Amino acid sequence: MKPNKHFKQWLKTKPAKLMFSWSRWLHIYISTALFSLLVFFCVSGITLNHASWASSSPATITELTLPNEIIDTISLQTEFPLKAIQQFVEQQTGLTDPKSIDVMLESEEITYDYPLPAGYVFVTVLLDSNTVEIEHKEGGLIALINDLHKGRYSGEVWRGLIDVSAVLILFFSLTGLFILLQNAKHRRHGFIVLLLGSITPVILYYAFVPQV
Repeated sequence: MKPNKHFKQWLKTKPAKLMFSWSRWLHIYISTALFSLLVFFCVSGITLNHASWASSSPATITELTLPNEIIDTISLQTEFPLKAIQQFVEQQTGLTDPKSIDVMLESEEITYDYPLPAGYVFVTVLLDSNTVEIEHKEGGLIALINDLHKGRYSGEVWRGLIDVSAVLILFFSLTGLFILLQNAKHRRHGFIVLLLGSITPVILYYAFVPQV
């Protein structure tokens, strides 16, 4: 018996019909659930190729005074209140987990670096004057969606969303391919398109992408 005949017979079996039914269900609802994210990643994929479109606003600097209890602790010179200073900074900025903290007691400065998607918050604590300078800079919408596309400084939850979306898009692609197996009328042309779509990026890579 020819392999093609075996395949046609298998398509009529109950397990095959059940798999096709589940594939159609998953394909429809995954595409529905991911519609907004697919549009987002398509648009941001274009803007990533055009970095010159991104813009940013000038940095703003806000000055605050350290609380009296922190100032008193510093003046007593018993235990340096580094933790209390960081808590105050994070209460004022609403941020946590700085990328870096630099304590320079010889110059009486402490700095905190909080990177953000398309921007940053850089805090300088001036111990000699008991002041806190908060420098904040943010980019425009295009810079923001570019960084969100890359998961750059976007936090664990957003990076997790990217991972989950990638897995679901993989299921979406595979279920679409599996549904094609059942469609005898378009199966051959579908697999020709699949082959062309798979080979074309490889050809373009070796033909046009700079390589060593």
